Amino acid sequence: MIKLDRKHVEKKILFISVALLLILAGSRISLTYGASCSSHIVNPSLMFNPGNPGLAANETFMIDEWSRRISLDAWGGISGSDYYSIFNNQSDVISQVTFILPANASDISVQDAYGDYSKTKIDTSPQEDHIKIDIFLREPLKPKERNEFLITYKLPSSRFISQKSWQDYTLELNLVKPENWIVKKFSLIISLPEGAELKSFSNANYKVERQGLSVKVILTEDNLVEFQTSHITLEYQYFILWRIFRPLVWTGLAALIGAALFFIKRFLHPVTVVTPVSPSILKKFVEVYEEKRRLSEQIQSLQKQFRSGKLSRRKLRLRKRSLDQRLAVLNKRLAELKDQIVTVADRYKEMLRDLETAEVEIETLNMDIERVEVRFRRGEISADARRRLMDEYNRIKSRAEGRISEILLRLQEENV
Repeated sequence: MIKLDRKHVEKKILFISVALLLILAGSRISLTYGASCSSHIVNPSLMFNPGNPGLAANETFMIDEWSRRISLDAWGGISGSDYYSIFNNQSDVISQVTFILPANASDISVQDAYGDYSKTKIDTSPQEDHIKIDIFLREPLKPKERNEFLITYKLPSSRFISQKSWQDYTLELNLVKPENWIVKKFSLIISLPEGAELKSFSNANYKVERQGLSVKVILTEDNLVEFQTSHITLEYQYFILWRIFRPLVWTGLAALIGAALFFIKRFLHPVTVVTPVSPSILKKFVEVYEEKRRLSEQIQSLQKQFRSGKLSRRKLRLRKRSLDQRLAVLNKRLAELKDQIVTVADRYKEMLRDLETAEVEIETLNMDIERVEVRFRRGEISADARRRLMDEYNRIKSRAEGRISEILLRLQEENV
């Protein structure tokens, strides 16, 4: 009987031993599995390159500076910008960073010391009260290195601004940061619309900066571990007519500058009283010009007689020399009369310019006609071609002479 009991006891001991061994083996398996799982937990704000299983999820990271600027414009628009200065105080390379922006942020752009980031390098993940953005660094942040990031974005006014009355508004913001961040220097800067007045701010540790008509509410905190008040409420007054203040100022300034220039010009450069040209000057100009036209026609007639053989070269030279001398005297006299006319009355300047243009055109046509005659005498062109060219040149010449006659007639009418 005792032998049977001893055998029974030994079986029980063996069974218990096996059970204990199985329990111990199971617990080691669980511990090993847990350790391997914990090595894959990544920090929610900074991700390291794989290969270091010793990093824990609760690792603390130092952020040198985080500055958030929220700007409210006159038309209800909200723009934001976040500046971060990050120092890698760990022993591993950082390949990805995660930032948290206000909810419903849009038009997000990111840049660092190396330039702008493309959309493919930015991954956004909307949460209930914020937006998480993951940035895949173009240059991994090595240990003991620092990089700066600037994130700009737009916020919908319908979510963050509520209107209490016709001139009372309330801005509400939530401040969220990764739990394992310690920020050495944090600042929140809210710029109100131009002309707005601050009524109240939910955090007592703020200061107000005024620059002209602009008001900035600034909240700063050093060695930030956790926000004491994560919900920010700012109440301000804003009169809607301030929206047109700046356009009105620029319009008024432009009007004042225009008026000042007008009066300066008026006093420093008085309006010149139009003085009529002396009739004797206009009369003399017309007479001298008509004499010049007659001499020019005589010279053309002499050249025509020479080409037809009715006048010798010697006689042509003698007569033309005399006419050229008289023509030079007339041209000098005409230049003097032109200066007198333009000095007294500027309105004749265009008329005299047209007169000179017609003169140059006639001189050019006379040279063209002479070249046609030379080519015809050499047999370079036919009689029919000569006739067509002469008809065309004479037609243009008659039109130019008609303009001259019209201008002289107008000057004669001014003389009356």
